[in-house]
Amino acid sequence: MSDVIADLRRQMQERLKEIEKELKGVDDLLREREQIEAALAQPPFATGRPAAAAAAPRRAPARRSTRPRAPRGANREAVLNAVGERPGVTAATIADITKISKAVTYNTLAKLVEQGKLEKTELPGGQTGYKAAAPA
Repeated sequence: MSDVIADLRRQMQERLKEIEKELKGVDDLLREREQIEAALAQPPFATGRPAAAAAAPRRAPARRSTRPRAPRGANREAVLNAVGERPGVTAATIADITKISKAVTYNTLAKLVEQGKLEKTELPGGQTGYKAAAPA
């Protein structure tokens, strides 16, 4: 019986190697297609039509991140802590400190400013910083 299982295991491992080789080819093709599309959108190849008007080929669905989601409110607390420790900190710095994506950081900051928890402040050099809102 163990010979049968060993044979099946070996066959499955070989098939897995074949699948991985085929998938690598797909990734290379997708990357090359993106490079060609980007080149076609730039002069001298651009036709003047907006990219959305051009018939765009179907894209493969995006792969989901294997990173687990943060618990509810964790990003909010991390942003508030970062601002509390460093008043006037920029959104990019907050993203670096907290390891939260920039998109999520900007959205969280906007919500906290809207809720009156944080205030925007102009920094030297034209950047926008964030600090805790003054108590009402």
